[in-house]
Amino acid sequence: MSRAAIDFLTYRVDVFSHQAKVLASGIYEASCGVSLRELRVLRLAAHHPGITQGETSGQAQFDKSTTSRIVKTLAERGLLVRESGAQDARSGHLFLTEHGQDVVQRAGRVGRKLEKSMLSVLTDAELESFEQCLARLTARVEIDIDSAPERFP
Repeated sequence: MSRAAIDFLTYRVDVFSHQAKVLASGIYEASCGVSLRELRVLRLAAHHPGITQGETSGQAQFDKSTTSRIVKTLAERGLLVRESGAQDARSGHLFLTEHGQDVVQRAGRVGRKLEKSMLSVLTDAELESFEQCLARLTARVEIDIDSAPERFP
C-alpha cells in the first residue's frame, strides 16, 4: 500500500485511537475488572446519577443494544442498578452501587497514570499546543458536519 493511501488525518487519528483503546482496555480489565466500554457506562452513571439508558447510549456513542447488554452485565456483577422511571417503566435510570463507585475511583487513578504516560512524550509547550489544536479541529469538524452537503458535493 502506498504511503499516500494512509496519510489522511482521519486514518492516522483512528489508528492512534484504536491502539490507545486496546492498551487502556487491557489495563482497565487487569487492574479494575472492567472493559473500556463498561467503564464508559460506569463513568457516565457516576457523573450523572439517574442517567437514563437511552441518554447513556447517546453520550457513550453506543447503539442501544450494546448499551443494554453492558448495563445488564454491570448490574449482574453488582456494579450498577437500573431503576424504572416513575413516569415510564421502560425508562431505566442508572445508579452506581458502592462497588461500582469504588471501581470508577480506582479506574480514575489508573486512567490518570495511563494518560500521563501517553502524553509524557510531549513537552509542556507541545501539550498546550496539542490541546489547542485538538479543540480547534473538533470545532471545525462540528461546523463541517452541518455544512458538508453544500461544501463537499
